[in-house]
Amino acid sequence: MTDESVVLLHEITAAQGKRVSRRKRRVVFLVHASETFSALEPIAEELRRRPDVFETIFIALPREYGGMGTGSYSGLDVTFEFLDKKGYDPIPLAGASLDDIQLLIRLAPDFVFRQSPWENDIPPAFHNRMLAFTRVCYVPYSPMQIDEPENTYNQEFHNRAELIFCESDYHRELYRKHRKLRTVGVHATGYPRFEKFIGDLDSAEPVWPLDAPADVPKVIWAPHHTVHAGWLGRSTFLTHAATMLEEALRGRLSILLRPHPALRDAMVKQGHMSEADYDDYMRVFGSAGVSGVDTNREYIQSFKASDCMITDGIGFFAEYALTGKPLLQTTRPDNGPLNDWGNWIIAGTDKIPDGATLTRKLDELATGTYVDTTAEIRAERRAGLREGALGATARIVDILEHA
Repeated sequence: MTDESVVLLHEITAAQGKRVSRRKRRVVFLVHASETFSALEPIAEELRRRPDVFETIFIALPREYGGMGTGSYSGLDVTFEFLDKKGYDPIPLAGASLDDIQLLIRLAPDFVFRQSPWENDIPPAFHNRMLAFTRVCYVPYSPMQIDEPENTYNQEFHNRAELIFCESDYHRELYRKHRKLRTVGVHATGYPRFEKFIGDLDSAEPVWPLDAPADVPKVIWAPHHTVHAGWLGRSTFLTHAATMLEEALRGRLSILLRPHPALRDAMVKQGHMSEADYDDYMRVFGSAGVSGVDTNREYIQSFKASDCMITDGIGFFAEYALTGKPLLQTTRPDNGPLNDWGNWIIAGTDKIPDGATLTRKLDELATGTYVDTTAEIRAERRAGLREGALGATARIVDILEHA
């Protein structure tokens, strides 16, 4: 046994004693992706409303996107600032040394929430094998719609997690079918992120972050990062980037380009674009009159202010469905499959299989001749999503209180 292992063993033993003697339950949130923090934020807020039972600690981490596993992590300062502005008094941990995992052990958390099952996203100090000293909890960062069961339900992380709070009975059944531990510790609570979004859509003021005349249609364009056919193959950014920029420069539509936060890394690290070319594209789009680029970590107010969305997925299929507004889906011939729940959602989308169709749809949106043919289906999906989400947060916190 190495000296480092001995040190960690002593720390873990001491942490067990701290937990036994502590009156409150300590919950730690490891946050590397501010864009998806809304999946955990309702839980954090509910825990803070029960201060006699829970204590919360927020730790800001760096990240690497693109799935390349290079070990080059960044963005710690951005995540720290995001959490700090929300009043969570975060602790920054770079994960660059043993000291960071020792600090986490010394905190002796009863529960640790991690944001995703993807080990490559965060430093090894916070990988699932390093969290065996505590009870790991997981809420999906996005509703699981892809048909990749080994990746979405049966990674090592899923089997080490003690508590998994999933979106629906349908998703719990997928854990039963595909997870090595089946449904041990899996609870179909409903999805707290949707509960938060529903509240925001019902109460927040619509805010369009671009200076555009009231009569100009407001369109969100949200390209995904999965360009490579070997992993989902759903991004249509490379196919439609030129057309969308041309339309933005025309000024007929106010297009809010909201790229997936991993899109830049995917473009560059997979060799599709250089850093300079990608950044130049975003710069030109960002200065295109009434159109622009949105990298705001929170976006529900822009959803509420928009007239429609054009996207290739994946999480936005369900999230934007909560608005009930038209959702235009750009597709590829080699699209990775969705599960039954995902297919249920996209039944309410208007499919765009090629560039000619996209050009025609943009013309229709700009001239006010777009015909919405899926409104009835979308209304049904929206009602179903709302019904399944309400009460999710309280159910999760109740389980934590009695676990």
